[in-house]
Amino acid sequence: MKRKSAVIYADDEIIIVNKAPGVATVADRQQILDNYLLKWLNSQFDSVYPVHRLDTNTSGVICFARTSEEQRRLSEVFEKRESIKKYKALVIGNPKNNEGTIDAPIFRLENKNQVIISSKGKSAVTHYTVETSFKGFALLDLRLETGRTHQIRAHLQHIGHPLIVDPSYGGQEYFYLSSVKANFRNSGDSERPLLGRTPLHAYSLSIPSPTGEMKSYQADLPKDMAAVINQLSKL
Repeated sequence: MKRKSAVIYADDEIIIVNKAPGVATVADRQQILDNYLLKWLNSQFDSVYPVHRLDTNTSGVICFARTSEEQRRLSEVFEKRESIKKYKALVIGNPKNNEGTIDAPIFRLENKNQVIISSKGKSAVTHYTVETSFKGFALLDLRLETGRTHQIRAHLQHIGHPLIVDPSYGGQEYFYLSSVKANFRNSGDSERPLLGRTPLHAYSLSIPSPTGEMKSYQADLPKDMAAVINQLSKL
């Protein structure tokens, strides 16, 4: 795979993976991908069934089932909102309140991989806490109450604090060190972006086991987001 994902837990029922950014969860409907997470897992396990998805550029914890029965059970778990999904996000600006809830319905545009906030949409709720404030930016801790397509990205744009990199939802196309560091001097011909993907990381997933016991799985912040945080902390 282009970037290394890693299996962080596996048993006879489930597989938990720390998905690398830039890797699709499953094959895209419009094109055949050479590398995607499900294909990689199928090369290592006898049977793998997708349960939920992360955006291609979102990193972090994702769950797969080992049997069709477990796939049905876990699908019901997510549908009934019995899972707890937590994310880290780097956003533009500093929210006025240190914590809050974004309750705004999301409508998926027809024939487009994009959503908008609309009363015609489905209910969507995101809870956030400001973990760290920087000069002009912030690191947010988020918990999803619902799991709509592009929910976090659209909700953050809705409150005026889009992801640092996210041109589809109000963010920049790339994040350069020179854009925040006045005395930056690049030794090469052209400056490489410090970040070139949506800085969104699913750091924790909690799901009930077949016996009802709640189990949690975590994944450390990836190197690219950690590098940006390190630079922002110096401003």
